[in-house]
Amino acid sequence: MDIKLDTNWDIEIANSDLSLTEGREGIQQHLSQRLKTFFGEYFLNNKIGVPYLQQICVKGYNPIVVDSILKNVVINTPGIIRITKWNILIDRSLRQLYLIFRASTDDGIIDFEGAIP
Repeated sequence: MDIKLDTNWDIEIANSDLSLTEGREGIQQHLSQRLKTFFGEYFLNNKIGVPYLQQICVKGYNPIVVDSILKNVVINTPGIIRITKWNILIDRSLRQLYLIFRASTDDGIIDFEGAIP
C-alpha cells in the first residue's frame, strides 16, 4: 500500500484525506517512480535510481547494457513476477528512449508504454 499520486505526480486527496493505492495500480505506480528516478537523485539514499546520466544517455552507449539495466529495474520491482513483452525504441532525432513492456504481477498484467526518463 502506498500514497496515491495523480497524473502530475502530486499527492491525490479525496474527501480531505490522502488516497491510497495498492495491488496492480500500486505496483505500476511504484514501477513508474523507479523508472523516473535518476541514480543519486534521492537525497536520503543516493545509491538508488537508474544510471541514465552514467550509462544510458551517453554518447556511444551500449544497447545491451541499456536493455539489461532497464529490465533489472522492472523485474526487481516488488510485485513483478516476470516480463512477458519487451521492446526499447530509440528516436535519435528527438533524443528519446521509449520503453514498451508487459509484465505479470501478483494481481494481473501491467502494460507500460512511454518515454523515459
